[in-house]
Amino acid sequence: MKTITKENNIMMEEIRRLISEGKTVSLTVKGHSMNPFIVHMRDQITLGPVRQEDIRPGTVALVKDSRGSYLIHRITEVKDDTVTLIGDGNVGITETATHDNIIGVMYSLNRKGRIYSEKSRIWRIYSRIWMMLTPIRRYPLALWRKLNRKSVPPLR
Repeated sequence: MKTITKENNIMMEEIRRLISEGKTVSLTVKGHSMNPFIVHMRDQITLGPVRQEDIRPGTVALVKDSRGSYLIHRITEVKDDTVTLIGDGNVGITETATHDNIIGVMYSLNRKGRIYSEKSRIWRIYSRIWMMLTPIRRYPLALWRKLNRKSVPPLR
């Protein structure tokens, strides 16, 4: 597999182009907003084209939000043409985007050589439980960060 490193905005526009052509793109995740399910510089995700049925709570999506930032976060709510997203590692910060600003959705996660499909039973169970924990997410996140403190910034 070919590895390319580019400045973030340039890379995201290239990813947008490839996905709009119907291709899938794999990338190593940078950032801590999706901890503990998708970990900075350890996990790779494969993104692909958005299908109408993908625009639902629980889907991990690459979007360009209303501020123009590129994010890989989980959809928590769908209203008309707008989606609300939150990073799994966030406790209260949400973003919004229109359906047109959803660039792609996660098809799979590669963690330490093991591939988890977003459609797999285990991924869906973990995702559903994590979304239900949103009101009290601060506590399991604090514990996870304490156990992984060498590689994770403190909870804000």
